[in-house]
Amino acid sequence: MKHIHIRLIAILAITGLLLAGCTAAPGSGTSPTSTGAVSVGGEDLMAAVRAAPNQGAIQVPEPGTLAGISRFSANLLLESGQNKGNLMVSPLSVFLALAMTVNGADGDTRTDMLKVLTDGTLTIDQVNAISRDLIGLLEKSEPKTHISIANSIWFRQGFKPFQPFLQANADYYGAGARSLDFASDSAVEAINGWVEQETMGLIEKIVDKINPTTVMYLINTVYFKADWLEPFLKHDTRPQTFQTPDGEIEVDFMHRTAPMTYFTGRDATGVALPYSNTQFAYFALLPDNGQGPRSWLAQQDPAELFSQIGLWMAQKANFTVSLALPKYDVSYDDVLNNELQTLGMGIAFDGGRADFSRLNEARSKGLYISEVRHKTVIRVDEKGTEAAAATSVAIDESAVIGDVELVFDRPFLYGILDTKTGLPLFVGILENPAGE
Repeated sequence: MKHIHIRLIAILAITGLLLAGCTAAPGSGTSPTSTGAVSVGGEDLMAAVRAAPNQGAIQVPEPGTLAGISRFSANLLLESGQNKGNLMVSPLSVFLALAMTVNGADGDTRTDMLKVLTDGTLTIDQVNAISRDLIGLLEKSEPKTHISIANSIWFRQGFKPFQPFLQANADYYGAGARSLDFASDSAVEAINGWVEQETMGLIEKIVDKINPTTVMYLINTVYFKADWLEPFLKHDTRPQTFQTPDGEIEVDFMHRTAPMTYFTGRDATGVALPYSNTQFAYFALLPDNGQGPRSWLAQQDPAELFSQIGLWMAQKANFTVSLALPKYDVSYDDVLNNELQTLGMGIAFDGGRADFSRLNEARSKGLYISEVRHKTVIRVDEKGTEAAAATSVAIDESAVIGDVELVFDRPFLYGILDTKTGLPLFVGILENPAGE
């Protein structure tokens, strides 16, 4: 049997923090069907597909509908935490990449994927609608906060996509679609050029070369950049000791003494730092008694983790805190196959059982996920936060009272939350601020 390799890639690049949203159709970036700085060539496969207009105002999803997604976010963090060293995942990136992929799944494959992503509480239609609303809620274009999202699908010439698959991605994710001559170097240049443009140069390329059996790339980009509501002063930054698991290192620490949202509970202490757009906030959480963040996480209920952190962060600036937070610039790269299969998505990775027949016009069932790759980077400094995430889904055809001092000088848990929905955009563990 001829083996066809389909690669769907979702890249979320976030310089600063979050996501983007609300236009006539989701995804405000330059689609591959539009004219822009990047010359894409090829055939516009969306010429006969028109995204359905969004009916009514964007709504903040009810907490109950987001509970399963929040649990998936916590489960992904817990499973990824089995890896040593610095860790950062973007649950939002992974969720959106897999949600788009579910539109091409059917039968037990779709059922299992939805169970992992939403606890089985939502249908694919509900997932699509919530994804559209989340994109709309997150998009921002302000002087100190800029977030945008763009989606695109790139097919090898001759591949016949299933039209309802294209329609769903157009309606809910604002995706454009184009066919290219994958044997030409210009195809790589077009795809990478689009990605670089949409991420403002943060991600220069996602495709090194196109395999002769590759028939599709699905790409999502998110660009985020946000300043702190109250920036740190550079003259207060000074070297300080950080205790890594392998010994002490000296790194630059930012310092600020001011009223802050400070919280304690569940054997941990933390602080929340809002960004200039207070819809978004950064948190850092230090387990008590020298406990490491991984062992602390293992004791938490995934169903309550982010809702509890959200409740802590919602408190008013209740203490004057003398805060010392390390500057850091770290990256993370992981293949999520084991994590997702452990969570219950095994059928999708099984070439003999997976059903992705809604991806192609012929409704062929010999497609399965061969790899889910996740890459992230985050930079935290005196001005604000810059972060990026890339998620690729590859599918193959088979056979206290008073002033508080809080010094984050040992490994801690951190993240960026959307305070409207309580969902994490990024969450990680910092073991070594030097990124080693």
